[in-house]
Amino acid sequence: MEPPKKEKETETEERDKLRKKVVEDTGGILSYFWPLHPIRLFVDLILAALRLVQPFAPQLVPLAVFSACIPLILFLSVGSGYLVWKSVAVGWETEIFLQYGDGPVPYAEVALPSVVAQQAYDISLHLVVPANEANFALGNWMASLSLMTPSNGTIATARKPAIVLPPYASPWSFLYNRPGTVDLNIPMLKDFVLGATRALARVELGRRDQWKTLGEGHGRELSVLSGYIRGVVLHHGVRGLISRFPLASALAASVVFFVILFIGMITCLMPAVEWHFPSDVNEPPKVDDRPRKRRRSRRPPEGEGSEHKSRPRTPRGTRSAEGSGSRTRPPVSNR
Repeated sequence: MEPPKKEKETETEERDKLRKKVVEDTGGILSYFWPLHPIRLFVDLILAALRLVQPFAPQLVPLAVFSACIPLILFLSVGSGYLVWKSVAVGWETEIFLQYGDGPVPYAEVALPSVVAQQAYDISLHLVVPANEANFALGNWMASLSLMTPSNGTIATARKPAIVLPPYASPWSFLYNRPGTVDLNIPMLKDFVLGATRALARVELGRRDQWKTLGEGHGRELSVLSGYIRGVVLHHGVRGLISRFPLASALAASVVFFVILFIGMITCLMPAVEWHFPSDVNEPPKVDDRPRKRRRSRRPPEGEGSEHKSRPRTPRGTRSAEGSGSRTRPPVSNR
């Protein structure tokens, strides 16, 4: 039975040698091809580098993840600051174009820009009218403002009286006023919260009776060069502080967001980093070479214990007397 086993072992060894030779010959043939040789060299270099780095893998992998997450944290922090800066409430102004002859009084309808729903605004109507006798002779007239939702729901309505007076003659009036015009600023809604981000506004100027009940009954209209609806932000509380300093608020939001994410990432990754120092090498426990002294047991042997228990206890007074008697010398007789 032994010879067949040896023959099988020799056959398997010859097959293994043949396979190894074929693999070596194939690698040698493939190495002659130009495109494969640089690739193989590159792969060998990568494998060698990985072998060198393999002992430090427990420390390098968390550090690589940490380095890859820093750009993401920076991007998210900048994005948070941008969102804060974008969501800060600012004042707005919309130009209106009055329609004449389409109704009893000139009117205009315009869509307001996107506003912050919970922000309070002072909404006013700013008009630039010609400084002529026709406007001066109108006397009091009404300015009405209606705010509506895109679905034609009424948000608020306000009507305020106004009058055009001759401009005050000032040598510096040309710096802030167009010559031959009068600026009218009519406050319509004070400390008003729209409650919606989008709204429509309808403006009407003049008297609905067209001044026919006055004088000779001729109809009259207010002449307007340009008009604007303005919304001024009111600064109240934290929201007002942010709206007063939008750039500083955005920077503060970015810094706070970055610090929170940075601390959270460090808290999650630091336990994965196992730092090993030369002093932390596993050392064998120190054995105390000093011989330990055996404590003598106070318990007497079994035989002596029984004898000791059988002895009667003598009172302390007799012990002291016996001891003193043993220590005193007998008297010497004088012969």
